[in-house]
Amino acid sequence: MKEIETKILEFDENALRESLGKAGAEYLGKRSLRRVVFDAMPDTTEQDEIIRVRTDGSRTTLTWKYRDNRKGSLDNTEEIEVDVSDFDKTVEIISKLWKGKPPYHQETMLETWRCMGVEIAICTWPLVPPFLEVEGESESDVRNAITELAITGKEIGNMGLAYVFERYGQKGKDAGDLKF
Repeated sequence: MKEIETKILEFDENALRESLGKAGAEYLGKRSLRRVVFDAMPDTTEQDEIIRVRTDGSRTTLTWKYRDNRKGSLDNTEEIEVDVSDFDKTVEIISKLWKGKPPYHQETMLETWRCMGVEIAICTWPLVPPFLEVEGESESDVRNAITELAITGKEIGNMGLAYVFERYGQKGKDAGDLKF
C-alpha cells in the first residue's frame, strides 16, 4: 500500500487549530506512542527501509516501510501494516532474527484530526520542534486540504524522520533512542 503524506515544519499551531475548528474537523485525540525501529538502511537518508513495532497502549502494530526520498513526491513510500497482540513479544521475535544495527527505542506524541478526506497530525518528538503530517488517499486530497485550511510552514514532502532531525542540527539516523 502507498503512504501518501507530506510533512510541514515551522507551522502556526494556533492558526491550524482555528482552521480545523472552522472546518468542522473531527478530533481523533492525543496519543503517546512508543516504538522500536529496526533500520535496514542505516547509512543513507536517500532511502529508508524499516520494520517498526509501535503501540499507544491500546493498539499495537507491526509495519514494514520502504521510502525513496529521491523521488520528490508525496507517494514515495510503500507500507504494509498489521495489528499484533503483544508489543514486547513482537520486538523479541524480530530481535532474534535481526542481523543489522541495534534497533532504536523511541517515544512520540501525536494529536490527530480527520478533515476534508485527510488525517492531520501534530507530531511531537524529543529534540525537534513539533511538525505536521498530512496524509490522504491521493496527493490532490493532501494538497487541497493544505490549501483549504490555509496551512503554512515549510513543506518538505514525504521525507523520513532522519531528514527532519537533520534539518534541526540533530544526528538523523544516528539519533538513536529518543525519549521524553
